[in-house]
Amino acid sequence: MTHRITLQSKPSPHFHERHKRWQVFLNGEPWGDPFYYNMRGFRGVLPLPGGQAFDPGELSLTRLRQEVAQINREAREAGA
Repeated sequence: MTHRITLQSKPSPHFHERHKRWQVFLNGEPWGDPFYYNMRGFRGVLPLPGGQAFDPGELSLTRLRQEVAQINREAREAGA
């Protein structure tokens, strides 16, 4: 079974929110709630290959993308 996480930006539902939200996709399907900006970084939950949810804390967008890449890499190596 494949495990591929991608992020896609989506507009904020609130007028005063300056940062876009980021929807998590697992194998092309929306998964969980979007990441939202919380004063110091983006907050949300990422799926792990075993079915668990991982809360990385408040992250910059760059660090969030690095976490996604690391989880994808570990899932690919575990499946190989």
